[in-house]
Amino acid sequence: MSNTKWAVLLGVILTAGALMASATEAGGVFLTIFPGAKATAIGAAFSAVADDATASYYNPGAMAYFNKTEFSLIHAPWLRALASDMYYEFAGFVKPIGKAGVLGGHVIYLTLGEMVAVKEGGEVVGRFRPYDVAVDVAYSTKLRENLGLGVGAKLIHSFLAPGNIIREVLGEPGGGGSATTFALDGGVLYKPFKCLNLSAVLANMGPGLKYTESGNTDPLPWLLRLGFAIRPIENKYHRITISGDANKVLVGFISDLKDLGLSYVLKEAWLHGGIEYTYYDLISLRVGYFYDRYGLRKGITFGGGVKFKNFKLDIADDSKIYDFEESSNRRFSISYIMNQ
Repeated sequence: MSNTKWAVLLGVILTAGALMASATEAGGVFLTIFPGAKATAIGAAFSAVADDATASYYNPGAMAYFNKTEFSLIHAPWLRALASDMYYEFAGFVKPIGKAGVLGGHVIYLTLGEMVAVKEGGEVVGRFRPYDVAVDVAYSTKLRENLGLGVGAKLIHSFLAPGNIIREVLGEPGGGGSATTFALDGGVLYKPFKCLNLSAVLANMGPGLKYTESGNTDPLPWLLRLGFAIRPIENKYHRITISGDANKVLVGFISDLKDLGLSYVLKEAWLHGGIEYTYYDLISLRVGYFYDRYGLRKGITFGGGVKFKNFKLDIADDSKIYDFEESSNRRFSISYIMNQ
């Protein structure tokens, strides 16, 4: 590969590897970034909790239990050890619509920062900013008083580089450099006991992304997510929630099962765990752990939050997951709960 091609693609390749190293066959890896400061602080063990405006992402089935409208905005300077101008944005909402159920949705935006395409002689071909965006709409209802079911549909667009750079650098006569597709999500949240939640989610089920006419189609990161949450203590002053999730990227699942066996497939799952302590529904402290055996990502996550009237402010840090000498990977969330 020429130096010109490296100049254009190196940042994209490195970033994709950092985001989801254990699922190298998949495209649209931005769909696997954990939104929400609360969820991130407990290691993204959130599919059986999903009690804020990120519910449409983690488990649309959890929206069935909402009785108030909530909006949330999340900002994260993303993996600044790779690039100083990368950032991640998320906006989500949940809105009960009476007996008809609950609506929700979210928008995700990730930019990889400015990239420069340079010819071997040093001539600058162009400057551009790769980005990914997804827009999701979800619906949820209760099948029984203790069983919520939800579905979601999302439109996904990914931009890697302008068409003229794709033609000049990669020699692709048809240009390209961007791709659009759609995907479906589905989830359930079951509450067999007052203190126990169980969850199951299938996410990102849809056609892959194809950036050029002659290129391959990159499959979306189809995910199977299973989780639990227990609350051993819950009263007026104190609440403790312990949660865990297992996430399995289903790209290559059949071939991995056939060639490498069930043990490998199970060990490839991402494991999430976390604990949240809340005092008087005002202040929360959180800690979690994330483990991705084959992606070589593991580490402690932590954070906290405060609630004042109808507003919630949360912060989280998952820098320890990523193997960079200098890394600060924080999420900031602000949420507003409307009185019904």
